[in-house]
Amino acid sequence: VSAARAVLETGDWNVAWNLQVEPNIINDMVAKGNGKHYVIPGTSVERILVNFTDPNKEVDGQRSEVNTPHPFLTDPAVRNALSLACDRDTIATQFYSGAPGEPPGRNILTGIPAYESPNTNLTFNLEQANAMLDAAGWVLDGDVRKKDGMELSVTYSTTINAVRQKTQAVNKDNFQKIGVKVQLKQVDAGIFFDSAEGNDQNAAHFYNDLEMYTNNASTPFPTAYMLSWYGGPDLSNIAQKSNQWRGNNTTRWHSDEYDKIFDSLASETDPEKAASAFIQMNDLVVNNFVELPLVQRSAESYAMTNNINNDMVVGSPWETLYWNMANWNEVAQ
Repeated sequence: VSAARAVLETGDWNVAWNLQVEPNIINDMVAKGNGKHYVIPGTSVERILVNFTDPNKEVDGQRSEVNTPHPFLTDPAVRNALSLACDRDTIATQFYSGAPGEPPGRNILTGIPAYESPNTNLTFNLEQANAMLDAAGWVLDGDVRKKDGMELSVTYSTTINAVRQKTQAVNKDNFQKIGVKVQLKQVDAGIFFDSAEGNDQNAAHFYNDLEMYTNNASTPFPTAYMLSWYGGPDLSNIAQKSNQWRGNNTTRWHSDEYDKIFDSLASETDPEKAASAFIQMNDLVVNNFVELPLVQRSAESYAMTNNINNDMVVGSPWETLYWNMANWNEVAQ
């Protein structure tokens, strides 16, 4: 918000990059007439990651250990119910710019038309979520569901950011309506995204049940991005103590089918077969509720003062906004 204000209200700066500001706030700033807000659709997805391992049990000096299953998030009914309780339309329209630039999330791999899966349909339906948990044997005991003495109680972590805290609040309210107790956590972004081996609050350690942030495909042939769900030989790509938590796969979900499809891309030269492989991998992640996409975020969301010629700004999902800044110029006022 302060970065947007420095451009759109005070004019101390010409450009504010990678904004994550609620529409009503930024629209009020734009109304002052000093600049504009621009949104370029992209491949980024704000999502909730589901931990498939137990963050509360320590094994060999680490929690969320790769061979220690989560006590209830390994139940597909629970993950499905959580997805049904995500009000993506509200989040996208109230906290982001909404369609077409930042529509509700449907896929994990998005923004590349050839790889956009048509096989996913994420809906918001609390009644269906409650019925699903009932059928799976998760019985309400007061306000919280239990099964075999296990309570549906989660910790839900993300970075300190006004938009993310409001997203957390919406999700917490709906999760509680289906009988899931929620404890919210917020971590400074400098700590949350720090990769230090000893930092057990970072995203890679994932010492919570749920965590939320944005990730994106950074290349047009996004194999590096799809490593996020690849197990690898001996599960070596899963973030754990033995690799200093530097593995790409932080949910600790593992699928032999996914790995096989991923491995096939190394020698695939047919564009249509490659596209099919990417769609199949997306569907395995989304339809197994490994991660819950919330919003397709913009490639660029930025503010610029009126004295900069925005026609010379060429935004792209594959490069930073200012890649051609040498070509930007001022316009007469």
